[in-house]
Amino acid sequence: MTQPGLKQATNDVPMFFIIGRPRSGTTMLRMLFEAHPNVIIPPESPFIISLYKKYGKIIFWDDVVIQSFTNDLMKQRYFDKWLVSAEDLKAHLLKIKGECTFQTMVKQVCLAYKSVFDKQQIHLIGDKNPYYSLYIRRIHRLFPEAKIIHLTRDYRDNYLSLTNVNFEVPIVPLVVYRWKFAWRLAHKLKREIPDQVYSLRYEDLAANPEPEFGKLCDFLGIDFDPSVMNFYEKKSEVEKAYAGSGEIGVIHKSLLNPISTSRMNLWKTEMSLRQIRLADAVAGKVGKLAGYAPQYPGFHKGIWLQTLPMQVYGWIMYRMLLLGDHLPYRLRNSLGRFLGTFLKVYWMLNKRKVKPLK
Repeated sequence: MTQPGLKQATNDVPMFFIIGRPRSGTTMLRMLFEAHPNVIIPPESPFIISLYKKYGKIIFWDDVVIQSFTNDLMKQRYFDKWLVSAEDLKAHLLKIKGECTFQTMVKQVCLAYKSVFDKQQIHLIGDKNPYYSLYIRRIHRLFPEAKIIHLTRDYRDNYLSLTNVNFEVPIVPLVVYRWKFAWRLAHKLKREIPDQVYSLRYEDLAANPEPEFGKLCDFLGIDFDPSVMNFYEKKSEVEKAYAGSGEIGVIHKSLLNPISTSRMNLWKTEMSLRQIRLADAVAGKVGKLAGYAPQYPGFHKGIWLQTLPMQVYGWIMYRMLLLGDHLPYRLRNSLGRFLGTFLKVYWMLNKRKVKPLK
């Protein structure tokens, strides 16, 4: 049995997305929105991109399709952080079975999340996913009316933070190239739809959280609630909800504390001069456009040549990911194996370099 009223209500709630490189403050920003009484924003899980190919064109969702969709959702990366059972999720999705779009079903999935914060009427549905930095244009195509918050962080601090948690291979030119590539994608989309993309630096949010978050609320069309700044007061409830799951570390335990500037500009003391020069060389003009002054401005041929292999690697890797479904399966796997082997060899050779760059 269909419930058009519920579907219409779901459709009327707009979505917004928080996008930025991993370790750029996106989780901190999510916590602020999570504390807002009129916003629901679950933990990240990039199921929109991964499940669109299978379910994106479905226009009638019966029990069989919803069961399959539920099963696939439960297998998605990080979805276990939502702490929702397959049975409860399926029951929630069955409320709007019948004629339905993938986009409406996505919203209903988000509404299935049970927040530890008190909620009133939901005016916004949010999705925070660093993974979408590469697919920001695809997200816009799927949700053309959705607003996007693009959060960026100093490329040198971003490198340090990523290496501290072992998210990526700690090769400076590769990590900074990824930062630059993602920033360009977001900047290009912002030029095309300036009213729908809001750019914000992590440093500005950390230094002035209340006024900066107030600007974001204006951008999204919701009232600013100053109580969100006390999100850390729910620390005990969050820890209780995730007790025994091992997920507190994954959701950034430090972010259950008040916002501070203690993680800013660490690169000045924790990166070597060689690492800084490599980072500045790769970021180049993009780093300046993003608002970050290089310590070593100008072009240095020797430094640039050292960064070239990883810049080429990053270019090929991202083109492969963006082409994705268009490449033949065997070719995609062969290229993936080649790139993986190349990265391992480069990393081993790079680790053996002990002579610092002067």
